[in-house]
Amino acid sequence: MNTLNSLLSTSFTVMSIDLRLKNEQWHHGVSNKSGWYFIETDTPVSVLTALPSPPSEYPNEDGELKKCRNYDIPARAKALASALGEESIVIYGKGLRPVYSGMAKNLLNRAREHTFAHPGTAGLALANYQTLYSYEWNFHFIENTLPYASLAHRNITLKLGEQVWRANYGWPLLCSG
Repeated sequence: MNTLNSLLSTSFTVMSIDLRLKNEQWHHGVSNKSGWYFIETDTPVSVLTALPSPPSEYPNEDGELKKCRNYDIPARAKALASALGEESIVIYGKGLRPVYSGMAKNLLNRAREHTFAHPGTAGLALANYQTLYSYEWNFHFIENTLPYASLAHRNITLKLGEQVWRANYGWPLLCSG
């Protein structure tokens, strides 16, 4: 546990996210290995809560209606916004601050899902909101370099690391409760 906590306390690699780049160029340099990440922004909570919710359904290529899995950013922000305050465990403040954290079996894929997600993909899909383009967005990540005996052990380590990060730094506003 101490090794995991030490790893998560070291410097994460930081990549600036350009939501205007539909060709996903900003991802070059994000690891395709497992690890942990967090997304930070200077976007005010009032802007996040005023965004439109994603559609509940979308037509797939065959014309069938499927459930949209993109995260409902305004609903998530509103759910925790009332908990904001100095004694809150929710990360809040002016300037750059983490608004989402997680773990991934493939950091590169998760970075893509949070920026340019297809409606059937679970993720923030930030590029769907032009209002967010004028704010600063950064993707921080660190690879899981801890040894593991099996994929199940790796997955448990990833889940535990996600919660250790949140216990150390607070609960990001856009993470579901």
